[in-house]
Amino acid sequence: MRHKLFPPNAWMKLTDFNVLTSGLYGEHIIPAIVHRYTQVLQRPDLIWHDRNGVAHPIMSNESVARVFRRLADRLQGVVADTSMMTISPEYAAHFLEVYVKKTENAKFTGDRVRFLMLTLPFLVRDLIAPEVT
Repeated sequence: MRHKLFPPNAWMKLTDFNVLTSGLYGEHIIPAIVHRYTQVLQRPDLIWHDRNGVAHPIMSNESVARVFRRLADRLQGVVADTSMMTISPEYAAHFLEVYVKKTENAKFTGDRVRFLMLTLPFLVRDLIAPEVT
């Protein structure tokens, strides 16, 4: 007879735990997503050589910045007609300041992070298409 041990998940045991007020999503998960996208877009094994033989990443820093600007444009395109919430151009610019430019002392409140939790998974789709093609 075989036994499978399923250790209890510690997150499920927490009572009265709010992901938003804990800062877990806003301070750790979203920065990890941005870091992972940047890391993958600038993989060291994907390089090209110019005429002088100097190696360059396939995606330059400027190209990666364009990808995140496009994400901010998509954020400000979220309107109440289709998603029951509206995100302003100021909110999208603040997203760039907090998570891409990493401006010191720039933060999101819990309610504003909730907007990212609801929209970000749907907005990152096909972001790099213009740079790849």
